[in-house]
Formats: sequence, structure tokens, C-alpha cells
Amino acid sequence: MGAFLITGLLAGLAYALKMISRSGALGGFVVGAVIYLCLGPPGFVVLALFVVVSSALTRLGYRSKHRRGVAQDHGGRRGARNALANCGVALLCAVLAALIPSGAFAAAFVAALGAAFGDTAESEVGQLARSTPRLIATLRKVPPGTDGAVSVTGTLAGLAAAGLTALLGLMLGLVTESGVALLVALAAFLGTVADSFVGALAPRVGNEITNVLCTLVAAALVLFLA
Repeated sequence: MGAFLITGLLAGLAYALKMISRSGALGGFVVGAVIYLCLGPPGFVVLALFVVVSSALTRLGYRSKHRRGVAQDHGGRRGARNALANCGVALLCAVLAALIPSGAFAAAFVAALGAAFGDTAESEVGQLARSTPRLIATLRKVPPGTDGAVSVTGTLAGLAAAGLTALLGLMLGLVTESGVALLVALAAFLGTVADSFVGALAPRVGNEITNVLCTLVAAALVLFLA
């Protein structure tokens, strides 16, 4: 019962603060409730970190982003499709962690959310950078908001987000060793790199698909290497 209450409160608050749409609130409630039931409060706290800070970064300098044509649609509100694209892999890892007695799936869960958080941080912070971004595949200068574009500022933000998520996972016991935490942080960051390459080489794939691939790469690296 507590899982549904706490998840409902977070979803309702996020909707009231115009962080998510109605569909986003519903999708977030389902994702959050399942993660809470599978991994308990620690899993939910890692999810909350991603949701709250990512929403704050989306709103950071929103007027400037809007003037440049790179702002998130619908006033920064994210819908159910975005929630599933960013959290679907983490959700699967949480379910597997509950069903299979192995810490690897819990670590993969943290890595997947770290990748989603890192990708959002790179995009939202990088779009505010004064320097011109470059396409990751060719290093050619491109306009802000171009699929596959990267910047030093955005990359550092992504690294920080991946590291923060891994550290929180370690503190909450989802990641059991410091060495594994370093692997989780690296895997999360490499997931964002994969996202950028896919965006640069196949821009028509769409943002949701690249988000899924980003989190999938991060989780798979941890499962194979942990």
C-alpha cells in the first residue's frame, strides 16, 4: 500500500508542478509503483533523483532554449512515452532483481537510470553552452539541438549525473562494492555516448528509440562485466 501512496504523491506533485503531462503522471505512477515493489525505497529514491533533477534541468534556462528552438515540447512536460523510453529498461532490471537472487540486476537498474539521467543532463545543460556543439561522429560543428551533437559542458554534466546516480546506488545498497559503482558510472556514461552516436548516424530513428538504446547499453555492460 505504501508503494502506491508514495508513488501517487510523487506523480501528483510532478503533475501539479507541470513537470509531466497527465499521461506522464499515469505512466510514472505505474513505473514508480513497480520499481518500489521490486526494489523498495532505495530503488524508488534513485528513480526520484532522475525524475526530479531531470525535470529541473529541463526548466533550467527554458526561455533561452525556447528562443533557440531547442526546448522540450509542451512547456517541458514529459509524457508516458518519454517515461517508458527512459525507464523501461530500468523497470525490467528491477523486476528481474526481485525474481532472481543476484545483485547484478540491481546494479544494472542503477546504470540504466544513470544513463537516462546522464543523457538528459547532457542535452539540457549542453543546450545552454555558449560554445558551438560538434557532431560526435565527425566532430563537425552543428547547431544546438542537432541529434548526436555534443559539447564539453554537456559531456561534463552527463558524467556528473552518471557518477551521482552510481554513488547514490552505492549509498543505498543497490550497488554493493565501490568497484562496481565505478563500473555502473562508466556504463551509464557509455550509454549516453551510444545514444549520441545513434542520433548522429541515424537521426530518423527518433528520440524514444535512442533513449531505450542508451539505457539498454548501460544495463547490458554492467550485466556482462560485473
